[in-house]
Amino acid sequence: MQIWKKNFLVTFTLFVIVVYTCLFAVVSISFKNDLGYLTERAIDSEQGIAYAMQSIQELDGGHMGTDVGYIAERYEKTGILLKVHLGDIVLADKIALEDIPEGRIGILTYGGTKHLYIHDEVLSGSQLLKITYLENIQSFYELQNRKLYGAAAAGVLISSVIGIMLYATMKRIFRPVNQIAHELRTPLTGIQGYAQYMMMGNITEEDRFFAAQQIVSSAHSMKDVVDKLLIMGNVKEGELSFVPIDIPDMLENIRQAYSGIELDVSIRKINGEPTLVRCLLENMISNAVNAGGHVKITADEEGLCVFNGASFRPREEAGLKPHGYGLAICQDIAGIHRWKLKYDTSEMTGTTAKLIWRSTKRRLAPSAEMPYT
Repeated sequence: MQIWKKNFLVTFTLFVIVVYTCLFAVVSISFKNDLGYLTERAIDSEQGIAYAMQSIQELDGGHMGTDVGYIAERYEKTGILLKVHLGDIVLADKIALEDIPEGRIGILTYGGTKHLYIHDEVLSGSQLLKITYLENIQSFYELQNRKLYGAAAAGVLISSVIGIMLYATMKRIFRPVNQIAHELRTPLTGIQGYAQYMMMGNITEEDRFFAAQQIVSSAHSMKDVVDKLLIMGNVKEGELSFVPIDIPDMLENIRQAYSGIELDVSIRKINGEPTLVRCLLENMISNAVNAGGHVKITADEEGLCVFNGASFRPREEAGLKPHGYGLAICQDIAGIHRWKLKYDTSEMTGTTAKLIWRSTKRRLAPSAEMPYT
């Protein structure tokens, strides 16, 4: 696995852990606060019932059992069960549960649902009024479960969006490293060849100087390519200045490295970043040459075409093994120039790589410059 992918997995995993920890912490705090409000409301309700029963006992003690029973039935319809004792007398018992926890306030499962219970004792006259209050709060728990599921779904959504953005960003950051590795192969091969030539010893001073010049030139080109590709990937700060480029001269210079290429150029200047445009053209031409067959290059006001008489697949076969970084570089460079790069392949006619200039007239202005950020 590539190192940037491992970094992405580690970073994304930590991010997911943080996201879910925060979401579940929010849900837990919300549950605790809501349960506190619910408990306070239940306490107020229970105390209201206790005061009402005290008043009944004081005003009409003889019918207290009937009145309390009626109150208990009315509350039962709202999901509140009551058990009331006046001394040793049971005035109401709607709770079919013997083993109720002894704590004053708590939560228990009764009849398969969650209930909040409250034990209270009130002195009514000379007797002790004992009240057990049991309220069905299953709907409250169901609401909290929905909040929990919602938080989990929100976590998935947030993680997915951030994961996609993080993946794209890290891929963009690390891609220049792969692009640089691809682009350095050609100049490094030249440097190696000229260095071995100088090591032979049996060469003239003029040849030695020429070989040294080529090594210095290749090293300078390598530095330019590295700098421009790092800027393209936003890894290094800087600007890409677009200047008029002599396309015929650049193509003629590239053709010297390949034999048998046919040129048909009717355009003189095009605005662009010289190092990157040369990198783009060299990739397109080398793809065509490596595929075999007759290669023809045409350039006019509309665009530039690299035609190859042999059918080839740019990514897998045309000098782009093993990862197709050359094609990615071509697409990136075309993109920052606002050009379009298309490949048309046919078994009968071969393959044409076409680079389409966009807004050509504007790019022919000598003073045009465009920063890339």
